[in-house]
Amino acid sequence: MTWINSWEGVVEKDWLDKLDHVNFLTYQRIADLASLEIWRRAKGVGSESEIQFVMTETYVRYIRELRLGDPVEIRTSLIACDAKRFHLLHRLESAGNLVCTVETMNLCFDPAIRRVVPFTDTISGNFASWGDPPDDAEPLLLISRRPSRS
Repeated sequence: MTWINSWEGVVEKDWLDKLDHVNFLTYQRIADLASLEIWRRAKGVGSESEIQFVMTETYVRYIRELRLGDPVEIRTSLIACDAKRFHLLHRLESAGNLVCTVETMNLCFDPAIRRVVPFTDTISGNFASWGDPPDDAEPLLLISRRPSRS
């Protein structure tokens, strides 16, 4: 599978901190917009399902600075998934240069019962269609369970 375009925008004034740098949390916030788009697509356009996703872990790797007015494109890859969880890797790029990566671990969640639930058939089918991650995806997080401590 290749990277898919999941979000585009331009660095805005409110992204900057007092030192005119893009605030660290802004990288996470715009990657979250890309995650929302991936989830919307996975649920199916026009889906009336009330299930949502919750982010349980994130890893941000800063590479280079963004400046006011810079174009930003997020390309996303599905690294792994199981029946209830999915792992995304977002590449934030500007003018073809990698500026940041944001990885997220996510759960399928039913807000009505406040519990993690399995994916619907539509979501499972969508995620299955992604295939293997691209060769240039270099994730650091793992979807597997951590070993128990003795």
